[in-house]
Amino acid sequence: MLPPRLLDQFVRIPHNTTIENKYYGVFNKILNKVCFTDDSFTVEPQYPLPDHDVPAIDFVVEVNDLPIFFLEINLPLHLDYISSRVDADAQMRARFCALYEVTPTPRLHGLSVMGQRLAFYCMDKATGRINPNYVAPSTDRIIDTIPAERWDTDITTEEGYQKFMAVINDVKEMAAAL
Repeated sequence: MLPPRLLDQFVRIPHNTTIENKYYGVFNKILNKVCFTDDSFTVEPQYPLPDHDVPAIDFVVEVNDLPIFFLEINLPLHLDYISSRVDADAQMRARFCALYEVTPTPRLHGLSVMGQRLAFYCMDKATGRINPNYVAPSTDRIIDTIPAERWDTDITTEEGYQKFMAVINDVKEMAAAL
């Protein structure tokens, strides 16, 4: 389970906040103080991409100056809108494309965060396949191709924390093999 001080920080953020960076502080603490405490890891906030027209990635974890994990934060209110979920999914897939050639690990994990809810993504470097699979939108009707249930993991619960840490442990194991 997350430490009480981090759980309290989530409680203090209003669910209806329109300020995305309210979540940056708590996730910065989680990444630096819970997950990647060893000094061989560097947590890079606002990680710039080579294409300067593309916004920076909210958080990237590096080993030897190479990206091994990333996290994108969106507002919890985005869960309520199909268009926001589609945009978040597209953003994640674009991040995998941008990091594909520079990640040294066989898998690259990324998290899409909406408030305290997480959606897990993973790219297999050998095949370039990204999980979850992409579902193309319809051109003639509205279909919810990216359901809110994709963000079904709440990091403030024991089950959510364990699922999150399983990904972090996989990242650390891959990094140790470098």
